Amino acid sequence: MSEQFENIDTLIVRSLENSLSPSEQTMLQTWLDEDATHRRYFDEIRRTWAITGEHDTQFIPDTEANWQRFKDRVYTGNTPELKVVSNRKMYLRIAASITGIAVATLLYFTLRGPNEISELTAANEKKTITLPDGSKVYMNQNSRLRYDKQLAGAERAIHLDGEAFFEVRNQPGRPFVVYANETQTQVLGTSFDVRAYAATPVEVVVMTGKVAVSYDTHKLVVTPGRKVTFAAGKQPEEDANNDVNYIAWKENKFVFENTQVHDVVKTLEKFYGVKIIVTDPGIDSMHPSWSPEISNLPKLLDQLSYMTNAGWTQEGDTYKIYKR
Repeated sequence: MSEQFENIDTLIVRSLENSLSPSEQTMLQTWLDEDATHRRYFDEIRRTWAITGEHDTQFIPDTEANWQRFKDRVYTGNTPELKVVSNRKMYLRIAASITGIAVATLLYFTLRGPNEISELTAANEKKTITLPDGSKVYMNQNSRLRYDKQLAGAERAIHLDGEAFFEVRNQPGRPFVVYANETQTQVLGTSFDVRAYAATPVEVVVMTGKVAVSYDTHKLVVTPGRKVTFAAGKQPEEDANNDVNYIAWKENKFVFENTQVHDVVKTLEKFYGVKIIVTDPGIDSMHPSWSPEISNLPKLLDQLSYMTNAGWTQEGDTYKIYKR
């Protein structure tokens, strides 16, 4: 049971008693707005609270039996319909106890299970997802996507860790919002790429339409061919997207048209997460045209070396291209 969840549980109980301070009310509202499953959890607790107030105040619930019923529901995959018979004072005692918090946690994840979809990709794996509204998501490797099973609610909320390219269906009045590393990217109908891997700046690149990207107190509108970058502790940077290979992972090929070897190497370094050193200035300044399919790096270096009459060696994660 995390400390954050325990604090939220306390805030919910206090809200039902109408004893929240303004700052606590803000905290609770922020948590409710983060995820549709948070709102469902709150509604279940509120409904339970109303039910318990109608029963005999001397009734003491059988917590062991209730706990077993919760476990049975989880293993069968059915969302429980709560039928708790207790008074409000007893509920507060239970919510404050370890057993009560454990039951609340189990309820939370039980509610999330049937109603939230989680998609994962491993290293060297890509995946295409069609969302309930018809929008398409192309997931890059090492990424995670979470969303409500029906995309219910006033907004179509998507939570992303990693990188994905979105082709969004327009639904007037129902914005499509991608939450990634403290940023929010809101659109109505467009195509764009979000890169939000842990410990790296968030990048949003727009291909068609336009999006509104929010981070902290900053909000920028990004139009086609533009890119915005958010790094912790820094001002957001917006400029033209000059990288034609920003979605090479999705198209499964690179495109180099009369591109200087120096820039080819930078693209390969970023894509494969390695260091590539060109030891000869003459090779570094060449401008090959080349559109290889994405494959393992040694194969690509073989092709590049053939075109530039060069050779290459590897030392750990560092590659050196040299003149023959």
